[in-house]
Amino acid sequence: MEKFLLVAAEEKGISPDIDELKQLARTAGGVCVGEKIFKLKRINPAYYIGRGQAEEVAKFCEELNAKTVIFDFDLKPNQTRNLEGIIPAKIIDRTRLILDIFSRHAHSEDGKNQVELAQLEYLLPRLTGKGIFLMQQVGGIGVRGPGEKKLEYDRRRIEKRISVLKRKLKDLAKRRQIQRRRRLKSKIPIVAICGYTNAGKTTLFNALTKAQATAQDKLFQTLEPLTRKAKIFDKEVIFVDTVGFIKNLPPQLINAFHSTLEEIAPAGIVLVVLDISDPLWLLHREVVLKTLAELGFDKIPKIFVANKCDKLPQNFVIKNEKNFVYISALKKEGIEMLKSRIYEEIFEK
Repeated sequence: MEKFLLVAAEEKGISPDIDELKQLARTAGGVCVGEKIFKLKRINPAYYIGRGQAEEVAKFCEELNAKTVIFDFDLKPNQTRNLEGIIPAKIIDRTRLILDIFSRHAHSEDGKNQVELAQLEYLLPRLTGKGIFLMQQVGGIGVRGPGEKKLEYDRRRIEKRISVLKRKLKDLAKRRQIQRRRRLKSKIPIVAICGYTNAGKTTLFNALTKAQATAQDKLFQTLEPLTRKAKIFDKEVIFVDTVGFIKNLPPQLINAFHSTLEEIAPAGIVLVVLDISDPLWLLHREVVLKTLAELGFDKIPKIFVANKCDKLPQNFVIKNEKNFVYISALKKEGIEMLKSRIYEEIFEK
């Protein structure tokens, strides 16, 4: 496995979530051999962190024999180039890391196209006379080589591919729109399942619909929306499982997956799944609600599903929080109570 050194920054007194960064690195197929957290008073335009701090990372890298350094923030192209001049390792920022994970988990043609589009939009401003800062999953798009002609050739080639992908995704979005119209015509209520990545959405989806979708303890396991019809007591309901959210989700991914996330739009109710055993669940809920608001779905009624309650003491209840249902999707505990709440929200109001 590739050895990663993790670098995060404490800015304005806000501590970074280094555990989430480790989990992202593991999901990308690497092993963490060390971590550095720097306190930043201001962002250095040349390196993001200070030059002295970059030299400290370089020394740490050599000591640990780390071949890759992952930064828990987004780097501008010039910052990446400057850091590469000091640190003897591959430099990866947060966006590039998440794009790498998405590319590993994209299986359908739609998912692969969406991820490739996001990768190319990330790469385009990083074209230089020395070639492209190529990501592992985007091999074959441009060959390294100096010269303005080669640079312009690479740029045109990527721009052309972006146009092709956008056209394909537009066609797929139209197809999804037709499918959504059919579902609306059937007048069967739609329930969307949303949540922070790895909160247990797909496990809950399987428990509610008796589906057998792949659910693993990994970030971004689900990229394509899953749709199943199921019965809530005597009534039919359509459940939609969506891609997981994460803080600082790269804008390229939000744009690329917009048509996928539009599956939430016709929902009569949204189940916001929270890993209640995670100490940062409040922050995760805030991220999910903020993303839904940015997408224009904040007006849809919500039920907060406190998942993984089996990891907490019995009779655990969140004080001063209403509209919560406590479950363990894995052990199928509390599922009937959740069904009752869904039934009540959709059919009895």
